[in-house]
Amino acid sequence: MLTILKRAALAVIALALLAPAPARAQWLRAETDHFIIYGDTSERAIRTYAQKVERFDFFLRSYYPIPVDHEIPKLEIYLAHGRRDMLKAEPGVSASVGGFYSPNSSRIHAVVDTESTMGDHVIFHEYGHHFMFQMAGAAYPSWFVEGFAEYYATAEVRPDRIQFGRHSEGRMLMFVQFPVNSWAPMADVLKWRISDSGRYRAGDYYAQAWGLTHYFMSTPERTRMLGQYLAAVSGGEDSIVAMQAATGRTPEQLQTDMRLYLSGSIQFHTPQIEIPTPTVEITPLSPAESELAWLDLRLDREPVKVEPIEPRDGESDRARARREEVMRENAEFRAELIREALAAGERYRDSRIGLLVKARAHRLEGQSETGFAVLEPVLTSGENDPDTLRLAAELLLDMVKTEDDPAEATGHRREALAYLARALDADPLDFRIYRTLNESRLGQPGYPSDNDISSLGVGAKLAPQSFVMRKQRGRPYM
Repeated sequence: MLTILKRAALAVIALALLAPAPARAQWLRAETDHFIIYGDTSERAIRTYAQKVERFDFFLRSYYPIPVDHEIPKLEIYLAHGRRDMLKAEPGVSASVGGFYSPNSSRIHAVVDTESTMGDHVIFHEYGHHFMFQMAGAAYPSWFVEGFAEYYATAEVRPDRIQFGRHSEGRMLMFVQFPVNSWAPMADVLKWRISDSGRYRAGDYYAQAWGLTHYFMSTPERTRMLGQYLAAVSGGEDSIVAMQAATGRTPEQLQTDMRLYLSGSIQFHTPQIEIPTPTVEITPLSPAESELAWLDLRLDREPVKVEPIEPRDGESDRARARREEVMRENAEFRAELIREALAAGERYRDSRIGLLVKARAHRLEGQSETGFAVLEPVLTSGENDPDTLRLAAELLLDMVKTEDDPAEATGHRREALAYLARALDADPLDFRIYRTLNESRLGQPGYPSDNDISSLGVGAKLAPQSFVMRKQRGRPYM
């Protein structure tokens, strides 16, 4: 049975579809050097937001210049306006969520509630993760991955000034709300261990990760110690051993040092750097793209194949029952998404976005042949839209898996490869094309070849944030 919250979310979505659309601005697309922002807002508002996140990127690169030998794909950010839009972006999302980041779906993107007081904190935190993954060759411990993101999440970004290192009110609350002896031991934090009994809450872990990062960032001497520690851990040394060697402090002593530091006046910084005015290119979306924007995003985020619930070692009956309940709830949302997408795709069947939405909905319901038939009329020799070509290839590869006739299967595979070659010519920075190229080769003679390894390497390089892409790259080596 769906929870009350989930049922309410479905009801809100249904009412939103039936109610007259409010008189609001047409959706706009704002593009900068590192971002593509989408929003149903004014040109002034989207320009201001785009410049803010671009300045944040400039600030991070000023402190952490990342040498790259390739063009970096831009992060897509969708601007939601309050609870109504957040439910369109992710049905059932908690009312306390100010945004989220999705690195493992078919589209790496973030959604931010511009009406939430935590909106900037969320996007700066998540972009901290997105940015850190571009630091090739670094293998940072988990506490620092979270601490780094949280440390810079409190940045205040203005056209003429950037300040960072401020208090994180939520994290400080964890320190003052509970006694010191309830904190997770520093040794557990350094090794990312949360007690199964629940004594040490995840909130403690994130608070201590932030606090420890802040402590090390507070003076040049401590920052040098942190650098020595991170280099040692990246080189394979034990986290506790590396920390004690770099600082001369045991985990218990370090816990005390951090607590004393946070109880005083912590350091924040205003770098004396010239902040540029980012260039922003703004274009309007079509009426069809505007109406289908949230559906299009959710379809890309929905997994094509839903894995069944498998028992986990040591899992309680209660925990398993809860996972099964969540899976039933997600199945309801999936079914509703497919129904909405098929109806919306039919309404806009004369537009490209309508065809893509309808074809992807058919794919989710297991009707890939029907989905391909939807796209087939536009798959002419002059078609150069990379999303259309890639989706056509994905649908054909689905058909290969269910085709009994070997000759038909071979024909589908060859046709898919032809579409992927054209998609790659149209957009060589889309990691999803390389991922699909790899899927077309699975089980084929000679796999994995040097070319397969190289192709996966390019895909992982373009999307180091994607755990799925990194796992695909690792499998041929295994």
